[in-house]
Amino acid sequence: MTWQDLNLFQYQQLVNALKVEDEIDKTVKLVSIITGKTENEVLSLSIADFNKEQAKLNFLAEEIEGKPVKFINVNGKRYKCIYDVRNIPAARYVESKVYGADLVTNIHKLAATMVIPMKKTLFGWKLDKYDASKHEEYSQDMLEARFVDVYHSTIFFLSVFLNLIKCSEDFLIQSLKQTKIPSDQIEAVQDFLKYMDGTIPYMKLPNSIILQLKLHGK
Repeated sequence: MTWQDLNLFQYQQLVNALKVEDEIDKTVKLVSIITGKTENEVLSLSIADFNKEQAKLNFLAEEIEGKPVKFINVNGKRYKCIYDVRNIPAARYVESKVYGADLVTNIHKLAATMVIPMKKTLFGWKLDKYDASKHEEYSQDMLEARFVDVYHSTIFFLSVFLNLIKCSEDFLIQSLKQTKIPSDQIEAVQDFLKYMDGTIPYMKLPNSIILQLKLHGK
């Protein structure tokens, strides 16, 4: 088992499982998430089989290797990642304020704001129109996409985004006013600029937790 084998939803579940205080419950939940077994099925395993399944957790102590991708493929669909934030409609900046408050929980929603859906034609994949009313659908696709692709692409997007707005706050606000966005949404963006200081939390599972699991399994 490696980071490459996870989808984004599994990653979110792993992060939540690590918050469980009881070490046995925590281990059972982690094994359940990565194997697809129910918690009852995990508890029903023999000691030998349980140890084999627990060994699959070792990859959690490794760095999350990968890089931003041009396209995210999931369930027969394809999305193009847009890293040039100047090409993203101003109204979608507002969404980032909400989603950026809890990156792990909302990373699929944030990812859905930085992609453009594509459609398959006789001449290959072509860009489709971004439909804001389908944001939930796009978000669901991101949950089912390969974790490392969404993770590294979103982190890179946020880095570009925050660096840009840090250097061009006045220009951004002026651009929003010219698009006739309601004043309360513009104020939300101004709050967002103050809230985000240009740093990106590194969403890595803590190695200390994995070491505890190893010691517990001996």
